[in-house]
Amino acid sequence: MSPYNAAGRSFFSLRWKVFINLMCVLAIVHMAYAYYSYVQLNERSEQDRIASVERDLYVLEGLVEGSYDRLLELGEIIPFLVEEKETNKPASITYIETINSIFPNLLMNGSMDAIYLYNSFGEPLDKLGTVLSIPLSIVSQVIETEAPVKYFHCSEECLRFVAFPVSFENHQIGVLVVGRKMRDVILDFNSQSGRDIGLALQPKSSVQAARLWRLDLKYLTKKTENASLLNALVSQQNISSEGGIYEINYADRNYQVLLEPPEGSLPGQAYWILIEDHTDHHLAARDDLFQRLFVAGVGLFIAALFQLAVLRSPLRALSEISELLPLLAGSAFEEIRVRIGAIKRKNYYEDELDLLTGSTLELSHQLERLESSLLERAQNLTERSIQLEAERDFVTSLLDTAETIILTLDSSGHIVTLNRFGQELLGLSSSEAKLMDFLELNHDQKTLEEHRILMDRLLEQKESKVQIESAIRSSTGQMLQISWLHSVLNIPGSEAQVLSIGLDFTERQHAEKRLVWMANHDPLTALPNRLLFNEKVDVALKRALEGDITAVLFCDLDSFKDVNDSLGHPVGDELLQQAAERIQGVICNDGVLARLGGDEFTVLLESRASIKEIENVALHILRAFRQSFFIDGYEIFSTISIGIAMSPEHGVDVTSLVQHADVAMFDAKESGKNQLRFYHDEQGSQRYERFSLVNDLRRALEREELRVFYQPQIDSRSGNVMGVEALLRWQHGEVGMISPAKFIPLAEEQGLIVPIGEWVLEEACRQGKALHDQGLDVRMGVNIAGQQIMHESLLPTVKRVIKETGIEPRLLDLEVTENFLLRQPEITIPKLHKFREMGLSLSMDDFGTGFSSLSYLKKLPLNTLKIDQSFVRDIGIDPEGEAIVKAIIVLAKSLGLEALAEGVETSEQLSYLRTHGCHLIQGFYFSRPLPTEELPDFIMNQAVEISFE
Repeated sequence: MSPYNAAGRSFFSLRWKVFINLMCVLAIVHMAYAYYSYVQLNERSEQDRIASVERDLYVLEGLVEGSYDRLLELGEIIPFLVEEKETNKPASITYIETINSIFPNLLMNGSMDAIYLYNSFGEPLDKLGTVLSIPLSIVSQVIETEAPVKYFHCSEECLRFVAFPVSFENHQIGVLVVGRKMRDVILDFNSQSGRDIGLALQPKSSVQAARLWRLDLKYLTKKTENASLLNALVSQQNISSEGGIYEINYADRNYQVLLEPPEGSLPGQAYWILIEDHTDHHLAARDDLFQRLFVAGVGLFIAALFQLAVLRSPLRALSEISELLPLLAGSAFEEIRVRIGAIKRKNYYEDELDLLTGSTLELSHQLERLESSLLERAQNLTERSIQLEAERDFVTSLLDTAETIILTLDSSGHIVTLNRFGQELLGLSSSEAKLMDFLELNHDQKTLEEHRILMDRLLEQKESKVQIESAIRSSTGQMLQISWLHSVLNIPGSEAQVLSIGLDFTERQHAEKRLVWMANHDPLTALPNRLLFNEKVDVALKRALEGDITAVLFCDLDSFKDVNDSLGHPVGDELLQQAAERIQGVICNDGVLARLGGDEFTVLLESRASIKEIENVALHILRAFRQSFFIDGYEIFSTISIGIAMSPEHGVDVTSLVQHADVAMFDAKESGKNQLRFYHDEQGSQRYERFSLVNDLRRALEREELRVFYQPQIDSRSGNVMGVEALLRWQHGEVGMISPAKFIPLAEEQGLIVPIGEWVLEEACRQGKALHDQGLDVRMGVNIAGQQIMHESLLPTVKRVIKETGIEPRLLDLEVTENFLLRQPEITIPKLHKFREMGLSLSMDDFGTGFSSLSYLKKLPLNTLKIDQSFVRDIGIDPEGEAIVKAIIVLAKSLGLEALAEGVETSEQLSYLRTHGCHLIQGFYFSRPLPTEELPDFIMNQAVEISFE
């Protein structure tokens, strides 16, 4: 019991009070949380499993059904191709010839794997591709119902078939069967669901129940990884021949494996295998557990609040005592005792606060007695300390703290005193220094005599002070540069008559030299930089004799940026250092090598007798870079491009030579790299012309030099203008009309195509609205560049222009190029659908020149396919080109699109296009592009008679 426990209460520790209360609350919260988590996790796991299986099976069934539809659409193109062949042969023979001609291409691009043709009696006429037995009942059903029939077959391969009726001679009905393997369904399902999928077949030789190790796996995505997973599943679990859903933990991941017989297959014949990584679901369950832990945390927080309420009174008392403790340092002992007596608590048991209160009172009494004793002693020591500190500070600040050599000398030059810094620097003790003359120190012999003369004049009272800079050797053997100041003291009766102060400025001198070097050299390669190189070229030009050739070689590493970006800057820096060594190894000391910056090096060749000699040096440099570089375990191949300019032929000053060598180097780059080029005037003029053209293009909109011309699009059946295409032209103020092929690529390269495209759209829509107001409803076609399609502002810009110009959306046709459409279809296709929702029409320009995808073409909301003029130009010249044109027309018809031919210039081309069903024509045959003022008259007077000469 504490001596301060006057009431005689039993002691019960505060920490035990906190512990007991907190444990009660934690026990209740955790029991409730454990039960809640157990119930919720079990229910959610079961629901997620059932939903995942149902969803994936629904997606798979939809993909299989959609694959039948695509197969049927592709097969129905064959009758169109047969009808296009105007032959006198029976239809069945024409079908066989057509099938045999197109099947290799269909098989090669994966569109079909089998084509069968049956006559009206169900007898096979032709079988191509995978050979399987089609039930006669299927063929009979198609002939009787004259409707397509879908059929699924699995044997050694799983194929889906679509059988549909075709017309033969004498009004007989034949049956065409097209089939394709299931690989596209596998890929589509994997792409849409992200779940791995495979197809397994029961071998014919197996008569036992289906087991995974006895099944032939087909089209399994990630086959190596998933085959190992399936083997682990078979080894761990019992797999039923009827399939089912199985869970397995493999390689620290959780997987769900579904075995499901395909619809239409015989029992035990084939199985879909769907594999899904459920690790994320387990992680989600863990997150769910953390949420519940948060609930538990809230409970703990409530418990803490409850505990704070319980401890509020003790804590308040503790706070008041803690506020009193600092008063001990201020000697407010009586105030402490009064305020402690005023603290009141309702407490049945004594605790730590009571002990703290008693200890604080006792401590105040002891400190009060100790303070009285210390004050008396401190007063005596203060006066003595002040005197000693003053003397010590004076001597220390004068000698020991100064990082300079401080000596005092007598009238004959002998050392009287030497400060601590000087002793350490010179390696002398105080006693050793007193035995030496000042000039006996290790001074540099070059300035010693001059120093002696100055000291003699000072000691003879001819000078009151002298100053000199000289070198002196330190105790470490280093020569230090010291600035000495010797002054006469004139202190009567003192042995010391001269004060010598030496300031070490060695580091400053080295720093100045280093700055001069850095200002003239490249820190990475230690080669001269641009400034020093220009000085050396200038000197070489001034001392060059008549007939001598001075040359500058501008060298640039090829593909150096790729090395920096892929392997990092340390590897790139090492490559620059090794490249500099190779060039230096070629020129040796017979030239000046410099690094201008980045991967650019220059070489000065002075006083050369012939151009051949200069060319040989450059060729040796090129050969030196044929060998690869080995850096940090990487083998790097880096060639070099060299441009050469010579004086006086290409310039007589530094600026001209370096600039012209740079131009020649760029010519070497553009010609294929890894070669040398001499400068000639045409190079400079071409680069200046391009630079000037870019600058003028930036101001073309401001100067109103851009023009929009309109080329009519004619309906050859009526001769009327059904639309126009807006074409951009540049009427340069000085050069005149500039071809779009010349400035459009520059606009795309410089990022100007977006604002220029917006301007063309506004001008075309204004013209379209003006024509509409005159009663001329023609469709206004506007080309949309690839950068515009990808730009996020395209949709808002089109909406704004339509609103500002007042043009009806149906009169605006946006023309897009297939290459840009299919580059990022996930971005472009949604935009095109929004344009169609606005009422605009869409055309695919230059169709057939890119990598067309029929699967994406079906998804595009197009109105028109524009046949590129490169194909139209082949009409009457190249049969293959004609076949492409005809195929595009047939494809457009089958998709419900219009076909428009570009570049039609002859009546032969027009006749061929009309014969094969293309009636929308654009080209010089009808009209060249027209300026705005001529367009209305042409439209109103264009009902022409079409001839076929």
